[in-house]
Amino acid sequence: MYVKREYWRGILASLLGGASIVLSVVHAEAPFPPLPYLKFDAAEVTDTVAFYLCGPRYGAWAALIHFAGLVIRGSDPFSASMKLAAVLSMFAGMLLAKSLAGQVAWGSLARAAAMTVANYVYLYVLFPQFLSYAARMVSWMGGVAALFILTAVFNIVHAVLTISVARWIAVEVENRLGRLS
Repeated sequence: MYVKREYWRGILASLLGGASIVLSVVHAEAPFPPLPYLKFDAAEVTDTVAFYLCGPRYGAWAALIHFAGLVIRGSDPFSASMKLAAVLSMFAGMLLAKSLAGQVAWGSLARAAAMTVANYVYLYVLFPQFLSYAARMVSWMGGVAALFILTAVFNIVHAVLTISVARWIAVEVENRLGRLS
């Protein structure tokens, strides 16, 4: 029985990873107004649904399928890596709590912290030519410090929305079809 459940979890996580690719292809996203290069991406919801329905390992599997699909379809590998890092860091934070409120709090904080570090590396180490462009977008708020604050706010809001919607979907699926565990 255990092997059968693991088999179905793997299949479901793979399908949800594929759904994430489809959502990315159709650009199911909305820009974050202060920094329009940051996008609220609905594709992360399906990865997080896999986390809730199938477990953390399978949520990570769905996120990896999503990442591979982005790269195969021609997305910039570094941008796809940043998306993967955002999702996996959010999952790591979610593992620290049992309640939805705790998962939202820890997932949001972990994602914001990880992506602040990743953006620092991106803008100061790897691609410093983009720093002045990004800072000009928020010059009205004070430049580089505002850039990192707004990026953290974006990641917190994205995590709150993603976790909340994914948990709601997972609960509805479990109520209708039963638990996979």
